Amino acid sequence: MVTKTSSTVVLHAGEHLFKVVNHSLVKGSSTFLTSGTFRVGGHDWAIRYYPNGNSRTVDDQFSSIFVELMNTGDVEVTASYSFCLQDPAPLASGEKHKFGNTAKFSLDKHPDWGRDKFVSKADLVASGCLEDDCLLIKCTITVIASKLIKDTEANENSIIIPPSVLGKDLSNLLENGLDADLTVRIGWFKSFKVHGCVLAARSPVFRALLCGSMVESKQTSIRVNDVDARVFEVLLYYMYNDSLPEFMEETTEEDISMTQHLLVTADRYAMERLKLICQDKLRKTLEAKTLGFILNLAEEFHCQQLKNYCLNYIARDTERIRATIKTNKFKRLKQDHQGVAYDILDKVIDKL
Repeated sequence: MVTKTSSTVVLHAGEHLFKVVNHSLVKGSSTFLTSGTFRVGGHDWAIRYYPNGNSRTVDDQFSSIFVELMNTGDVEVTASYSFCLQDPAPLASGEKHKFGNTAKFSLDKHPDWGRDKFVSKADLVASGCLEDDCLLIKCTITVIASKLIKDTEANENSIIIPPSVLGKDLSNLLENGLDADLTVRIGWFKSFKVHGCVLAARSPVFRALLCGSMVESKQTSIRVNDVDARVFEVLLYYMYNDSLPEFMEETTEEDISMTQHLLVTADRYAMERLKLICQDKLRKTLEAKTLGFILNLAEEFHCQQLKNYCLNYIARDTERIRATIKTNKFKRLKQDHQGVAYDILDKVIDKL
């Protein structure tokens, strides 16, 4: 029998314009500006721009620029990227100081790529791109994905099967309460009609509670303490849909707080995939004022991937280290988990 195969390379391209207003007000070496998150090829990206150069430049006469992979469902993402200064005049000379490369981005090993010496201050002034103290930077990303298809002939003659709707059907069960056999009571005023078999299938803790020899396994109603009703509602949504509700795609303080509480609840009910999803969402919100708290959370609930990202995040920039260790949340972290301070020191030494 002859096996027929074919391969396909799929390119997903996107552009992002990053505008810096009042460019001359940015002072200090290693001070950086971050763009909004943008999506290309199913992944989130962000631009990190150092107007006066990063810690690896010899002086502050060059700017530095990088593109960073913010999330990934794969081990590595291969992408081509390029940066250039965009002339503000529509019919002027267009793109200037353009450079690019192809690289493999990975969350753990190498999340960002770029150039330490992007453009000198003298060349920036001469370029004419700094009109009215505003600078426009264009970043182009092309994500490269390949796929091997076995038995081309059989594939062409196959029956087309629509996507699974199991998640939607389970979600309807929760919304309609059809044949619900268990009531979960939160506090004294909130209750949810659920299906014990779904909870048991999704959480080892609920499985032991509802299918074991404990008293609760014989009851049609159980009470859950120390969990906020809104957090438990999101937990149920995930159990039935295998995803989070749309409102949690936002990055408001309320959504971040919800993610933090959901991570704790996911740990309580041994739901490891949900716990990793929460870690990924918290990773995207990292900044100096929140790093201490998130690192504390990662240490307390054994979130090793989130902890590693926090350590890499703080070690990448000396100014970021100084800003972080001055916060009250970081001082609290040193009190609760002294070993983390040594982990940070080790990571900084490795970067030298």
